[in-house]
Amino acid sequence: MSLTSERLLDLSYWKGLNPHLHVSETPAFTAPLDLQERLDQISDTLHHDGYLHQAPVFAPEQIKALRTGIETLVANGWPAAFIYVYDETWDLFHQLDGFLSHFLGDDFGLLPHFWAWHIDADQKGGTSGWPPHVDYPGECAFFDDFLVSLSLWIPLSDATPENGCMNILPLSRQKDYAEKITDPSQIHLQDVRCLPAKAGSVLGWRQDLWHWSGRSSKYAAEPRISLSLEFQNRAFEPLCPPLYDLTEPPRPLERLRLICGQFGKYDHMERVSPELEAIGKEIGVTQT
Repeated sequence: MSLTSERLLDLSYWKGLNPHLHVSETPAFTAPLDLQERLDQISDTLHHDGYLHQAPVFAPEQIKALRTGIETLVANGWPAAFIYVYDETWDLFHQLDGFLSHFLGDDFGLLPHFWAWHIDADQKGGTSGWPPHVDYPGECAFFDDFLVSLSLWIPLSDATPENGCMNILPLSRQKDYAEKITDPSQIHLQDVRCLPAKAGSVLGWRQDLWHWSGRSSKYAAEPRISLSLEFQNRAFEPLCPPLYDLTEPPRPLERLRLICGQFGKYDHMERVSPELEAIGKEIGVTQT
């Protein structure tokens, strides 16, 4: 069966593909997590090194359900990013509402930037995550405390050095460079920090921080499966409009159009099939 925009926008198809997940106009969200006891530690780490690296905070069954959802998508030939059609993906980030408010203000917004990964082991050298980059090259914080924007990354499987965990250049090291880093070849490898993380952990960083993920090895025990979303303080002009409210995420059809819009945005990092890329250009919501 050839791929058409009508088929891709058929919500019944996505519901049938992952019947254990939900696709609804008004999602029933889980209450936000209480992470108050961790905020002092997280604030100190963000101030000093520009990133956070927290042990698992989510219910294991929620993480397992989303992991199964991505595995099903990939097994059926779809990019992992289609997991964002399901309510449960948005609910996971909604549970961090209080945490995000602490760093971005009560009126923070959800940027239309997101992705999901399924990096599998390959006996011929392995697949990889994205190469060294920054999420936004402009001003992302004032005095290292007042954040403009923040990226969050959640592993749904254990992220290890063997399957391509996250690597980051800490802010404390980045500041020591005589000139602003404009190319990853300028990064001293001994300054890099490797961030293994258990499934359900929360990682995040200022959007001007250099980061990347590794290549999977044949010794990997499991695929590296993960999600990311980006947020910003609404006190500043939107880095990329429109900004969404995390308590009222895009409705299902708009989610699908947003997903398709990501393909062109991130094609320099990860390519989808030519057929899907063409459909994405036809129906995707594009952002600048």
